[in-house]
Order: sequence, then structure tokens, then C-alpha cells
Amino acid sequence: MSSLEISAPPALPVLPRQPRTWYFLGSAVIALLAYIAFNLAHLIVGFLVLVQTADPSMTDAQLTELMFRGGAIGAGTIAACPVVLAVLWAAIRIARRGFTEYLALNWPNRGELVYGLAITFAFLLAWLLLSFLMGQPTPAFVIDSYRSAQDDGLMWLLLIGLCVGAPVTEEFVVRGLLYRGWSQSFLGPVGAIVLSSALWALIHQQYDWYYVCQIFLVGLIFGHLRRRSGSTWLTVITHGFFNLAVIAHTALKLAYF
Repeated sequence: MSSLEISAPPALPVLPRQPRTWYFLGSAVIALLAYIAFNLAHLIVGFLVLVQTADPSMTDAQLTELMFRGGAIGAGTIAACPVVLAVLWAAIRIARRGFTEYLALNWPNRGELVYGLAITFAFLLAWLLLSFLMGQPTPAFVIDSYRSAQDDGLMWLLLIGLCVGAPVTEEFVVRGLLYRGWSQSFLGPVGAIVLSSALWALIHQQYDWYYVCQIFLVGLIFGHLRRRSGSTWLTVITHGFFNLAVIAHTALKLAYF
């Protein structure tokens, strides 16, 4: 062997990919994908409802009404929940982070739970009083969903969908994914709470401007609870409690007023 032969340099070690955070744009894209997945699941369930129960003599308006009866809304929301969670899991897996850690799925302590439920209930009472003084009726969407679910014997399905399915999917996306990424972006925690609450309110197109404003304010409360407690489970619980209280108020109103 020649003494002038040059040996190959040693191979550089391959460093493992480091965990990352989806910041402003990445979080927005993932949330959009989750929103699309949610609506697709709803459409599929609505189509199955039509296949099973539609009558050939029904008009287009009657077919649309059938898809948006309370039972169908509850079933669609429940069906969409695992689909949305799968989108979030895939995105968090790509970021090489833990699902529970990334979405802040920490159980709140008793003090935070009591505080969260109390401030949510106080806001609801204040809003109901304001609505009464302003002569604002209960949204038609809420009334129609409740009555149709009751008529079809599917109130249990509506309750599970609105008090469990919707809080889990919406809070995991808004106060979990979006808050995690946006609060660490140029927006900061306050900007993340305000912008995510505004987007969350705007997707509720079944309501008029008055109740869209209500949803925005509720979003600010939930964002405050998420920041204060570091727990997305707390906002899931308070969201479910809020929806349950709205349904209970609707039941009382229809029964006695």
C-alpha cells in the first residue's frame, strides 16, 4: 500500500430530528384541515340519514331540514370527533411531540375547575339577562335542533354531540392546537386568544351577529382559562357545561314560556 494513500474522513453522526412546534402558519393549516375533516364527516352522516329516511316525494327544503335535525346534528358531531383527533394526532406526530403534552391535556385542580365553571355560569346568566332586556329571541337553530331531537326520540344523541363531541373537537383545535402554536408566535398569548376566539365565532354561521358576538366573548373566557390553568381539559369541561346549560334553558323556555 502506498504511503501517499489518503484515508476517507470519518462519517458524521446522524442527529435525530428534534421536536418542533407548529407556529402561526402551520397551526392555521392544520386547523383548516381539521375543519374540513369535521364538515366532511358531517356531510357523510347527513347523506346516510337521507339514504335511510328520505321519501322520494320530499322537496329540496324538506331534505335539507332532514339533514339538520337534532339527531343528525348530534350523530354528525360524534362521528366527526375521531376524524378531527386523527388529523391532530398526525400533525403532532410529524412534529415529534407527545399528543397529551402538545395539547395541554392536563387535568385541572379543584380550584381551577370551580373558578372556570363559576365564571362561565356567571357570563351565561348575564347574557340571558341582556338578551331578555334587548328582546333577543333564542336562536332558531337551537330551538329547531331541540324540538326535532325530542320529536325523534334522539335527545340523548344531541346531548352527547353538543356536550361531549363538540367541546372535545373544538377545544382540542382552538384552545389546544391553535393556542399552543399561536401563543408562541408573533401574536403572543393575548393575540392568540383574541384571534382564535374570533375565528371560532365566525365558523358558527348558523347564528346571527348577536350570538356570534356571544360566542366570541365565550371564546375569550375559555382562552383566559386555558392560559391561567394550562389545561385544555378545563375548557372542554366548561364548554360542555355551557352547552348543557343552553340546552336546559331551551327546555325550560319551551316548557313554561
